[in-house]
Amino acid sequence: MTTPIGVETFSSGRPKRVRVLIALRISYLTDESTSLERTLADARKYIAERTNLGWVEVGVATDAHVSATKQAPLDRPELGYWLKERAPDFDLILFWKLDRFIRSVMDMQDMLKWADAHGGKSFASITEPIFDMTGPFRNVIIALFAALAEMEATNTSMRVKSFKESNREKTRWAGGMPVYGYEVYKAEDGASYLRQNEYQVKVLRDIVKRLLDGESHQAIADDLNQRGEATPRGSRPSKRIQELGRVYKWTAAGLRKMLKNEALMGIKMETRRVEGKKYYETIPIINTEGQKIQIAPPIFTDDEWFAIQSYLAERTMTISSPTNVTPFLEVICCGYCRNHMRMHVSRKEAKGVRKEYPKFRCYTKRIVDGRTTYGCAEQVSWDPGRLVATFEHHLLKQFGDTDVEERIYVVGEDTEGRMAEIENLVKVIMSDMEPGRRYGTALMRKTAEKTIDKLNSEYEVLGQRPSGDRWEYRSLGKTWRQLWETEDLSRLETLMRRNGVRFYCKAAEFELHIPERLKI
Repeated sequence: MTTPIGVETFSSGRPKRVRVLIALRISYLTDESTSLERTLADARKYIAERTNLGWVEVGVATDAHVSATKQAPLDRPELGYWLKERAPDFDLILFWKLDRFIRSVMDMQDMLKWADAHGGKSFASITEPIFDMTGPFRNVIIALFAALAEMEATNTSMRVKSFKESNREKTRWAGGMPVYGYEVYKAEDGASYLRQNEYQVKVLRDIVKRLLDGESHQAIADDLNQRGEATPRGSRPSKRIQELGRVYKWTAAGLRKMLKNEALMGIKMETRRVEGKKYYETIPIINTEGQKIQIAPPIFTDDEWFAIQSYLAERTMTISSPTNVTPFLEVICCGYCRNHMRMHVSRKEAKGVRKEYPKFRCYTKRIVDGRTTYGCAEQVSWDPGRLVATFEHHLLKQFGDTDVEERIYVVGEDTEGRMAEIENLVKVIMSDMEPGRRYGTALMRKTAEKTIDKLNSEYEVLGQRPSGDRWEYRSLGKTWRQLWETEDLSRLETLMRRNGVRFYCKAAEFELHIPERLKI
């Protein structure tokens, strides 16, 4: 019988066990989209049909509301954990369709490099079985499919951009949720336009009056919540939000953002990414004549708008994104909830003087009174310099003279196949020792016994060897103190994250956690 392409077998003829990780991803979980439950069922059916090839499920990595274009596999919450921490536990990644797994040629190349560095992991697609992704041409096939997936993502993006561009300078509403104070209606020409929502306009004017009279943003937000006033998002909840039962609440920051949006003056706006940053800004659309596009009657007069913006400018406070600015991210953690801490930089400007206030804070996301907030209930704030110095003190005091070892991935030997072969050989030799068989005489029986002794010795040695892929530790030839004094910050962070070093902080106590293997 011919062995299927890409299927390894032991010398005994039975297929080698293939441990399969099911990778599920979907950008937006809706009734119309292919559900995660359906794709999981398809994956398990696909595996069941290949049990004769040694396939067996070992886990499921589920990433809902994750864009393959924006997040590479290594950066996704579930799949990233399996790839970084549990690589020795699986041999093949099974996905429903390639574009559910990856949509970038560069990301696919990174995954192929990762697979080669971790024992030659394989990939398989449920809905594209005609392409053998476990055979000798898997790199070529997957790279080709990745290119096609990237082209499809690009074409989709171009179609969306083309539609938006064609409607950019028109006074009709292109779609989406309008700013608070306006609502969408259909005109006789069949196109959508904006008009004022009388009730929301009344609420807006009340908010502005109270602000200009000296009331704080937070006091107004609390009052609106107590009265049960629907927020801009809460007044138009999506079907998924309704099913989840989530309730949106007014916040001080939300009020400021809403009142700074020039869409309240009936101006057509667009969102664009701030160059060099990871956040977006909303700006007016300027037509070919250099004018702002008026698509609805303004809610405020020019004088009122100027007064609102002047008031907000005098009370400026922004918080920078903590992404990519936190030293020892994933190493320094909150001691109460054991989650990550990040560095927040608050910037205040008063009378032309701008000051920055960096703080380490817990980044656990939770819902309090219907509002999203960051930080567990017990969290405390730390000055970054003080906290890093405290971390250094504890690390060097406890482990400064301990050798540093780096965790590396090791591909295990295939001892299972040889041990199975020895078991079969011993059975054959034992049967041949019966009278009338090959080793049935006294002379030949001694030869058989010597052969069995050799096979038994080999079997015992193989049984003591690590057989599967695993993590091992390699000495760097330096102590933690030497490493701290000579390596740059990025190298220190990488080593500590990779080796599981954690520093847990509470208000008055600290806990340095280093895995037992590193304490040797």
